[in-house]
Amino acid sequence: MAAAITEKQSRKRVKHHSQSIDRISDLPDSVICHILSFLLTKFSVRTSILSRRWMHLWSYVPNLLFHNEDHEIVNSAMLLRRVQTVNIFRLFRIECSDYQLQTWLTFVVARNVQRLDLCFHSKEDVRCFLPRRLFTCKTLVAMRLRSCGVIPVLRGGAVCLPRLKKLHLFYVRFEADESLTHLISGCPVLRELSIKLSHAMVCCNVSSPTIKRLMLDFKSKGTRLEINTPALKYLKISDYFSEHIKCGVLNSLTKADINLINDENKPDYFLYSRSLLELIDRFRNVKCLKLVLSRCPKIIDSVVYAWTTRFPKLTRLQLTADIRFISMFLKNSENLEFLVLSELCEEIEGWMEPLQKVPTCLLSHLKIINIVNIKGKPHELEIIKYLLRNAKVLERMEISYPGSLGSNRENNMLKKISLFQRGSGACKVAFVAA
Repeated sequence: MAAAITEKQSRKRVKHHSQSIDRISDLPDSVICHILSFLLTKFSVRTSILSRRWMHLWSYVPNLLFHNEDHEIVNSAMLLRRVQTVNIFRLFRIECSDYQLQTWLTFVVARNVQRLDLCFHSKEDVRCFLPRRLFTCKTLVAMRLRSCGVIPVLRGGAVCLPRLKKLHLFYVRFEADESLTHLISGCPVLRELSIKLSHAMVCCNVSSPTIKRLMLDFKSKGTRLEINTPALKYLKISDYFSEHIKCGVLNSLTKADINLINDENKPDYFLYSRSLLELIDRFRNVKCLKLVLSRCPKIIDSVVYAWTTRFPKLTRLQLTADIRFISMFLKNSENLEFLVLSELCEEIEGWMEPLQKVPTCLLSHLKIINIVNIKGKPHELEIIKYLLRNAKVLERMEISYPGSLGSNRENNMLKKISLFQRGSGACKVAFVAA
């Protein structure tokens, strides 16, 4: 009896499984097309062999996504499409001529493309100019150009991208410095701009009243950077620069991530130092700041010690700089709650405790301190001792050090730190071998 019941249940499960195995075909065409829109076009085309119903479904998918395809495949897919709109058009590492690219862009622009992503290999000169048609698309909301030619100088309103909100330019070239200026000016609602450069510009001018997120990654020397973006909320800069960065008012900025790298051969260290501190002055309203200055040349003492900018809204700071900057930020960031110190760079004179009163942030706000990659050097231990003794509301200090430090050196360092006086009875100190 039990065996009969078991066999009957087994048949029911098999029957149920056979009935539900193709549930996706029960979905409406619109839902299936939406699912197919997440696939590369070549994969959505392959579904046409599943059944008669699936034969033409791929041709109604609103996205055209091509990776490493032959240009003939791109042409065929476009010709066989049955839907009259294109949401996303992506060409990744496609070999094509200027004429082919112009034809494809004309095709998608005429079908109100919304998102464009180009990264291709040209059979012609790799520095060929991008088609002007690209810069007059009235439906684009996002555009990413990667290693795909030269942006021409487009004067007199030749750029018209009235809906573009997100623009990423990665390793493209510019016919002239003003190419970027004219491009940005033709984007009246631009919200996010990301630029990566591997070649030098005389001057990179980013000016827009609407940009809220700006990411700049410059891997070449000699570029002067000018930023005029009063609505900016987030700024990220990784920059090799030999002259200076000039920045306008950034009163809306709440988060900044700055990594400045430079050579040691400065023509004028005073002007360089003043330029750097003027940039940091613009961050006075930020709540979260990451600042890496360890690979910059030595900043002149007179400029640093004359620096009086306060950061009343700063609550999270990640700092990689020489010890003078640690003192200045502790003094001028009264509401600091979370502090990360990386690579405590040693000043010639070494660390000296501030002669003034203990900074306000240590007495009443600083709760978490992370100290990264210490090696037990005297100035590192002195900084840790000072922070532990004076941070009255500190809850946790985490100290990481290289696992290759050596057992004797490691034990001596940990023992010394464990014996340091703590100003907060609730503070816990954790050691992490990285």
